[in-house]
Amino acid sequence: MSAPILEVSDLDKRFGGLHAVKRFKLSVAPAEIVGILGPNGAGKTTIFNLLSGFIAPDQGQVLFRGTSLIGLRPDRIVGLGLARTFQLCRPIIGLTVLENVLVGSLGPRVIAKKNLADRALALLDQVGLTNKANSPAELLSYGDLRRLEIARALATAPELLLLDEPFAGLGAAEIDALSTLIRSLHSQQNLTILLIEHKLREFMQLVSRVVAIDFGEIIAEGPPSTIVNDPRVIEAYIGRQTPVPTHA
Repeated sequence: MSAPILEVSDLDKRFGGLHAVKRFKLSVAPAEIVGILGPNGAGKTTIFNLLSGFIAPDQGQVLFRGTSLIGLRPDRIVGLGLARTFQLCRPIIGLTVLENVLVGSLGPRVIAKKNLADRALALLDQVGLTNKANSPAELLSYGDLRRLEIARALATAPELLLLDEPFAGLGAAEIDALSTLIRSLHSQQNLTILLIEHKLREFMQLVSRVVAIDFGEIIAEGPPSTIVNDPRVIEAYIGRQTPVPTHA
């Protein structure tokens, strides 16, 4: 059995009187797709910010392939092979779609590679944006911005990809296409993925294991079929969401 690619232990974060993340623990195996589930305000994005170096924990440990990420800047963490997307898509205004992806190729894992432009074009083809490579990034539709966000993250050559609500604001057809893309990245590249998403049906169909949190604390963990029937998860979602089947 291979060693975990990510090990998180006793991660804790407070913002004044708000205890946003409480003793969070997580172990992710290589090539696994794990989902973090929770209602609004549960602490999901805060966990992503802690893992990717955008905020520092008050205590706890984050190991990526055995290397501690605590105290490292986000660019150093990306250089180790952990990349992320964001809830709000923010392309670099004034650059084309292709140039936005090329910016992601400037890190130490990629910069020495040859034919970076060809590589960036291949990534755009992979996410379905080849025909918009020379378009100003700020003119993309919201769905295409989501695809660009993933392409920029992939440009850094990650081993672990954190996806923060990739389906937010998308229609049904766009969600289906993006779900297919995520499955393809996982199956064809053995990419390890940690996923946050509020669209529960699609979320449950993608992940193999769910870590459910509420008020920053783990309340349940297991396969989707178990989590959707867990009384603690159902209680956390009363009035906000309802359980959904794991298959359409």
